[in-house]
Amino acid sequence: MLILQKNSFNKKDEITNIGFAVSLSLLMLVFLIIPIIFASSGVKDVSPVIHVLFPSIVIIPILCISMYFVGKPGKLLRKFKMVDLHPGHISASFVSSLILLFAMANFMYVYHKLLTMLGIKLERPAIEAILKSSDSSSLWWMCFGIIVLAPISEELLFRRFIFGFLAPRCGFLTAMVITAGAFAAIHMSLYSLPALFLLGIGFQLIYLKFGSLYPAIMMHAFNNAIAVILLLFAPQLQA
Repeated sequence: MLILQKNSFNKKDEITNIGFAVSLSLLMLVFLIIPIIFASSGVKDVSPVIHVLFPSIVIIPILCISMYFVGKPGKLLRKFKMVDLHPGHISASFVSSLILLFAMANFMYVYHKLLTMLGIKLERPAIEAILKSSDSSSLWWMCFGIIVLAPISEELLFRRFIFGFLAPRCGFLTAMVITAGAFAAIHMSLYSLPALFLLGIGFQLIYLKFGSLYPAIMMHAFNNAIAVILLLFAPQLQA
């Protein structure tokens, strides 16, 4: 049973509409305009820590400042649908993460078997090499960005505002597919594309299930934490 039904979303909701416009602007700025400026300026040696932290440290403050003044000033958590936090969110998010990771593992196995059959070889995500080659101080900052900041910024953008804007206009299913597709695309990894799309669907469903963004953020954080732990320590356990 979903707490957020179709009638929970309103085309005339000022907060969601402005949040959607701000979210699209931020996505364009962070993932298109700034990289183009850097590339045209010949900036190549960007610190790995900046590479990981930059999107979130731009997105979160701008969203907070922008949305603070929309409607009645203040009440940011309510505007962000970060409401009704309770302990059950933690257990539900963790169990959902494990179930989704199991589904993703099988999905990715089939996906890469198919690619092998077709003779297609894809590069693994660049973030994996960055994490593995980082010193301890940089690694802690990057883990903070991946496990804490990224789930907050991405859930606000995609689940709260982009889905919230699309749902009353094109229906839950279409909005969910578009949002999950956009979420997967901004990670710019064909290697992980199906898994990222599946994650986007999972985060959306838990948000709709509880009517709060907290479980989606927690589930996202659990998923990222498990992925980082497996990436860094699984090779050592196999040795």
